[in-house]
Amino acid sequence: MKRIFKQILHLLFGDYAIFHIYTCASATATPPYSPTTVRFTVREVGAAELACSTDRLISEQAGYLGEDSFAFACFDGERIVGVCFYWFGARYKTRNFWPLTEHQAKLVQIITVPEMRGHQVASTLIALSTHAMLGKGFDCNFARIWHSNTPSLRAFERAGWRYVVTVAEVNPLRVRRPLRFQFKQLKTSSTA
Repeated sequence: MKRIFKQILHLLFGDYAIFHIYTCASATATPPYSPTTVRFTVREVGAAELACSTDRLISEQAGYLGEDSFAFACFDGERIVGVCFYWFGARYKTRNFWPLTEHQAKLVQIITVPEMRGHQVASTLIALSTHAMLGKGFDCNFARIWHSNTPSLRAFERAGWRYVVTVAEVNPLRVRRPLRFQFKQLKTSSTA
């Protein structure tokens, strides 16, 4: 019965997407230093450096770079164990999910190699790359996170980012443009 109900809802409302929007003014990010993360370093990297990574998951991310973008990698020694990408300007307009002003960017992708998940690679990468973005003249950054991606929600919160709003999109009867709704969630923390 539950499956039939879901199928009927999908026919009526079409595909859906529910994202939480998070933001961080670069100066407010707090790196989550602890004995497990102190060994990590974060720095800006280019497409060639990513493409040369021995981790296929990392090398496959190089396509996120291009004009109006920056990539930052988290290193454990010489090995890249995580990478994130910020888009802005004309590059971001290809996505344009959340409105940005001139000195704002959106963190569009973050990935950690599987064996390093749970070691605060993502939160360290988010916090330190946010500080680097401040140095590049960006005063505010945004990210959209799938509503049920608890590890990512926690990583952003640990890095000092804060919840802004939840955005839900539905596509009833497969209309040309999905309907978008914004609402504030009752709780502001995924860990509450």
